[in-house]
Amino acid sequence: MAFLVFLLCVSAAGAKSSETAIDAVSSGSNETIGIKSVTTTITQGEVNWHTTYVSSSNSAMIVDLNWGDTTDSLQLYVYDPSGNSYGPYYDSADGSNNGRINLLLDNTPEVGTWRCKVYGYHVIGTEDYSI
Repeated sequence: MAFLVFLLCVSAAGAKSSETAIDAVSSGSNETIGIKSVTTTITQGEVNWHTTYVSSSNSAMIVDLNWGDTTDSLQLYVYDPSGNSYGPYYDSADGSNNGRINLLLDNTPEVGTWRCKVYGYHVIGTEDYSI
């Protein structure tokens, strides 16, 4: 069973520039409009990389990894264009153990290519996921 998840960049006029931070948010606390969606699979110990470009007009970015199966565990790392690493994040990072990691990067994320590393932390067989 595949699940749909988005990497989202949000534009806002007059957004303030300040220190970049990634905050975990409840998976149901926002509406997402996806600009990029990838559905794929992962196995135990496997690493998959995903990228998205953030432009100067973006004031926030949501990284939403969804596999829906709470018996398996995936790990998420996020890298900004300068190479700074955020994570690891696990299923409970957003306050809910539901097979989903939903992160909000706000405070005007750095312009450039952001990378997400998904790691099969504890996977039995093959796990479908979307990001």
